[in-house]
Amino acid sequence: MLGKNSGVATRLTARYPNLFTWHCMNHRLELAVSDAVDEVQAVNHFKVFLEKIHNLYSQSNKNSRELLAAQEVGSQVLKIGRVLSTRWVASSFRSVKAVWTSYEALNRHFENAAGDQTRSSKERQTYRGLARRMQSKEFLCDLGLMFDALSELANLSQQLQAHSVTFLRADHLLKRTIRVLASFKDTQGEKLEEALTAEALGHLGSVPLESNAKLTPINAKQFLQSLINNLEKRLSFDGEMLHDLSVLDTGNWPSTPGIRHGDAQVKRLCRRFNLGEEQAVNGMRDFLEHPDSEPESLKPLIQCMLSVKGASVS
Repeated sequence: MLGKNSGVATRLTARYPNLFTWHCMNHRLELAVSDAVDEVQAVNHFKVFLEKIHNLYSQSNKNSRELLAAQEVGSQVLKIGRVLSTRWVASSFRSVKAVWTSYEALNRHFENAAGDQTRSSKERQTYRGLARRMQSKEFLCDLGLMFDALSELANLSQQLQAHSVTFLRADHLLKRTIRVLASFKDTQGEKLEEALTAEALGHLGSVPLESNAKLTPINAKQFLQSLINNLEKRLSFDGEMLHDLSVLDTGNWPSTPGIRHGDAQVKRLCRRFNLGEEQAVNGMRDFLEHPDSEPESLKPLIQCMLSVKGASVS
């Protein structure tokens, strides 16, 4: 819809030059995550393995029934779906969470199936390989890392879908998420910390853990930095527009704003929204003198600013 040459937004902008257009923020988020997956190859290996688990149970009622019979945690594992694909990141998080929650049940089912003589030798070999992967310290730590990162990204995705989200709010949420991801580089998230503890103990519950030299673990700092870089690249907003939209935020004002503070921003916004500049500037000056009030002459501009939502394509 935002094609540079013939997209809907391009055609509308040609007719209405002052129109605000932007790409769906959640789609941008998915593209940022996809870019990070492409840049860090070990993440793709993790993705492929979880898709194997998804296919194993989504394509076989027998496997699903056996797994449900083998676990005590309900049907959580049936939530395992494709990860890091075209689905919203919240869907990927649900899948990773389901694997984490059903870790022991999955491993038990893999081991039972590997020894099931009613299955073909090829099937038993497949299950032995799955069990070895589940019992590897490398995979568990990767799972913990992805749980922590996708949890934050899913939270961001959910908040960006709110009908009331504005550009300023979306920008704040994005920057906060980036700070959280950056903090994971210095201090592990909750699930990665649990995985590292299990690694040191040599087991996670009833699942024995050992190193698997054939597996290349995800470089946590590289992956987190890649996420940060691509989030900044894909979801950053036009600096001047954000600067203008923040003109009424008293938290961004200098300690003693001059009487003409914000004049230029208000005028640009008025031209964008086709509002009277003089009335809005006078309202801004009233607001500067009485920050606890909301001048009547400023309300048309305020309403227009609140109408600029950030969650969907427009």
